[in-house]
Amino acid sequence: MKPAAASAPPRRPLRTDRRGAVALLVGLLLLPLVMTVGLAVDLSRAYLVQSRLITATDSAGLAAARTFYEPSRDQRAAGFFWANFSRKAPGSALGFLDSRVSGPHFKQVSSTEIEVSATASMPTLFLRAAGYETIDVTATNVSQRAERGMELALVLDVTGSMAGSKIRALRNAATTLIDMIYGTRETTNNLWMAVVPYSASVNLGPTRTSWLRSGSLDTNAYYPRSWAGCVEARWEHGNDRNDLNPFQAPFEPYLYESTLGKYTKHGDDDDDDDKGKGNDKGGGKAHQPVKGDNDWSVSNVTEERQASLGNNTVGPNLACPPPVMSLRQSKAQIRGFVQSLEPYYRGGTMANLGLQAGWFVLSPRWRGLWGDPALPHDYDAPNMDKVVILMTDGENNWYDWPEGAPGKGPPGWGNDGDADYTAYGRLKENRLEITTGLNDEAQAGKEIDRRMSALCTEMQSKGIIMYTITFAVNSNAVKKLYQGCASKPEYYFNSPDDASLKAAFKEIADQLMNVRLNR
Repeated sequence: MKPAAASAPPRRPLRTDRRGAVALLVGLLLLPLVMTVGLAVDLSRAYLVQSRLITATDSAGLAAARTFYEPSRDQRAAGFFWANFSRKAPGSALGFLDSRVSGPHFKQVSSTEIEVSATASMPTLFLRAAGYETIDVTATNVSQRAERGMELALVLDVTGSMAGSKIRALRNAATTLIDMIYGTRETTNNLWMAVVPYSASVNLGPTRTSWLRSGSLDTNAYYPRSWAGCVEARWEHGNDRNDLNPFQAPFEPYLYESTLGKYTKHGDDDDDDDKGKGNDKGGGKAHQPVKGDNDWSVSNVTEERQASLGNNTVGPNLACPPPVMSLRQSKAQIRGFVQSLEPYYRGGTMANLGLQAGWFVLSPRWRGLWGDPALPHDYDAPNMDKVVILMTDGENNWYDWPEGAPGKGPPGWGNDGDADYTAYGRLKENRLEITTGLNDEAQAGKEIDRRMSALCTEMQSKGIIMYTITFAVNSNAVKKLYQGCASKPEYYFNSPDDASLKAAFKEIADQLMNVRLNR
């Protein structure tokens, strides 16, 4: 017999080995878990950085589009970028979550588009253990100036009080707005601008005789000059508060008649223009001529020399500003017209008439009358805004020339309640239909304010956007009037000096240059 085979030794549990294997297995499993959690944390932080970066580049892009052609465009837009992304310190490249930013970078990709890009390197918390010390995120957008159409009327005060540095400041500020809106282009699709200078009257143009009431123009009355184009206010039936065209409500031509030889006084009189009443104190001495407020004759008309003669200018078109420039697209024409503006003396300030003329150049009731058969557009024309910027340097008033007789000048001499001739005639005629304080210049100013306010309400009801500017004005009543005329409180600008006037026009230009963001 064969010997029995030896039996295999019994198996023993390897407890010590099993514990080591489990520990190793757990360690191997924890490593990817920790890495996964770390990856989730760092990626979540990177997502927050990228979201902040996108918001910052979008803000910078919109700011760059609003200031598309300004030399300081990139610098100003970068300020918006950092205001939204946040940074550790001024001038630092470290920002949100200690990310180091490269940018923002600006690239003009077309005549209306600008690209803004930025990269942020965010330091990791957990992934650095795997050799990833930073995560880079980027953001890019393209901002474009909107092609929304606009008809814009600049209604500008060119009264005598604007003489000197004020008129230069106005020319500079308005030109800045024009340059910002047009940029480097001579014309822009669907953009038209008009300029309406006003004083105590407005000028619709000397060639537009068909807009006058038939038979109202006497050309001989202006000799040795001719009618310059100014018209009188359509004061009857409320027609100085609407946009009726001249064929619905014709105009009367403006004529400041000569006062030469019309005013006399007795030799011993102090105050009264007796005009032959025989009640002089000196026993009936002969009448003596008194200087009138517009003593012109064929040989001494000086209305072309207002810049040097100021309030002493005389002529049939005294106080008549240059003709309205109706809607047009040429940047050069608009810019040149604004640069040519000068102050026009006498009469006073009647902003309501300037504002009404601003309505004339925007109202569809006047379509084709200014020359272009397609302009102005309808109020509700698609993608078309109608905008007025109304500017003044003082209160609405009726000026009374102070020279002539001692202390006063005819016709205001002797407290007879008269004053300069304006588009509303003489104050004593009461074309403003004042029922209290008749012949009072202060009451006349308040009535002009009331009519201007009514115009603002009517124009806004048609959808016209109203911006208003007061320049070097101290009167709270005037500020309140112009603030009430603006479409929104933030559309009113009080400018105490030249720099703030320019800033006001720049801010309005920024608001008018609507932009859209293209991703």
